[in-house]
Amino acid sequence: MSTPTFYEVFRQIRINLSVMGIQEGKSRTGVIFYIFYAMLFTMVSSEVVFFTANMAPENFLELTGLAPCICVGILSLLKIAALAWKKETVFSLAHKLERLSTETLKDPIKTDIVSPDINLLKTLIKYYFILNAVLICVYNFSTPFYILYHYLTTNEEIFILPYAVTVPFSTEAWPGWTFVYVFSVICGFICVLFFTAVDALYFTLTSYVCTIFAVLSNEIICLNQPTGDILDQIIKKHQNVLELAEDLEDIFTLPNFFNVLVGSLEICALGFNLMIGDWNNVPGCMLFIMSVLFQLFMMSVFGEKLIGSSIKVGESAFLCDWYKMNQKTQKVLLVLITRTRKPTRLTAFKYSVICYEGFTKIISNSWSYFTILRTVYSPEDQ
Repeated sequence: MSTPTFYEVFRQIRINLSVMGIQEGKSRTGVIFYIFYAMLFTMVSSEVVFFTANMAPENFLELTGLAPCICVGILSLLKIAALAWKKETVFSLAHKLERLSTETLKDPIKTDIVSPDINLLKTLIKYYFILNAVLICVYNFSTPFYILYHYLTTNEEIFILPYAVTVPFSTEAWPGWTFVYVFSVICGFICVLFFTAVDALYFTLTSYVCTIFAVLSNEIICLNQPTGDILDQIIKKHQNVLELAEDLEDIFTLPNFFNVLVGSLEICALGFNLMIGDWNNVPGCMLFIMSVLFQLFMMSVFGEKLIGSSIKVGESAFLCDWYKMNQKTQKVLLVLITRTRKPTRLTAFKYSVICYEGFTKIISNSWSYFTILRTVYSPEDQ
């Protein structure tokens, strides 16, 4: 299987960013971004108004079922705003990684090292976009079919919407319902466009930084009586990849923080509704919670991979034939090993580290919130 270039992997992400108004080479964000953002903000605000207006003990279970949908909208708004704020850093990092990736693919040995990860990344991004597109299509377009089914079986017209919103006019007639439904569907697609673009960008940039660490580790472990120039090049490469990792942290520290914070609330609300709610809510809750867990888990996988890749540089320096080298070279390798003892990490705004341990903390926090909700929701409220 041939190894795709950075351009081929990044092409769909670049298209999605361009569609939403975040274009490469332009200092300002496009007008279309603000239009999309205003539409989604209006939609989320109307959902929040509905949520607060119906806040009562007897509606507690219903509201927890609506909370995850509101959380997804809020999360999309927060993540895309953080990305738009750092868009110059995003495209600058992408250019650097594209240049380094092009150089890597010219060497057959280096290509063999990075090829499995890049092919897996391309497949992951492809099916991640497809999966989310299918899910939002099913969610948005199932409402008209349900209305038609209800009319054919009961001969009664009902006006339900895919999202629970409060609007300043009646939706109990076809003109009002049609307007709100079309607006809701568009906002649903905007929401998915926002958060999938941020997630796919995170997967791509993190994976390519890891491949640079992997290539550097291979160069170090294959050292054999290196000259001073070769050692200088290796040190410079290591410093360069550390700077790339710092840019990566700068771009995604806020989106990761929002993921951790809102993801815990989503899992809590979905788990509560799954355990306490009606059986007819189980399929939807299961689908939703699996989607949230998958997104958080993949975020942790790439964070853990970055930690492991950065540590492996030091391990490679220890595993090479350093005992056959002169004292000066040994000191340089010792400094390199010492530096890699502090691994490169991505954080959620310094709140937590993005790794497997961080993922378990999210689940633990969600369980804590769930037990609180379960205590508040007494049997008398059912």
